[in-house]
Amino acid sequence: MSIVTVVRAAASGDPTKGKDRYEQYCVVCHGPRGLGDGPTAKATTPPATRLTAPDVRNKTDQDLLAIIADGKGAIMPAWRGLLSDQELQNVLAYIRFLGG
Repeated sequence: MSIVTVVRAAASGDPTKGKDRYEQYCVVCHGPRGLGDGPTAKATTPPATRLTAPDVRNKTDQDLLAIIADGKGAIMPAWRGLLSDQELQNVLAYIRFLGG
């Protein structure tokens, strides 16, 4: 994934398509509205991140895309390889839509 791809991720992602992948892979922890209240959220340490929180909203697209693609700690899996670059961008666009 190039720097240009990362910087333009939210602008080039499709939140409608991102919602499909979000519901398939992310909702179990982050919940349907990104509130960190999915069915397994409290069973993880640390608990799932609230994607609508100001600290998440203030992250750059590049930072969020890196977390989506590469995972975070031992809890959140890396989705790079399972999702295409475009699908990663679509999920990012949907996450931005959730907090918008």
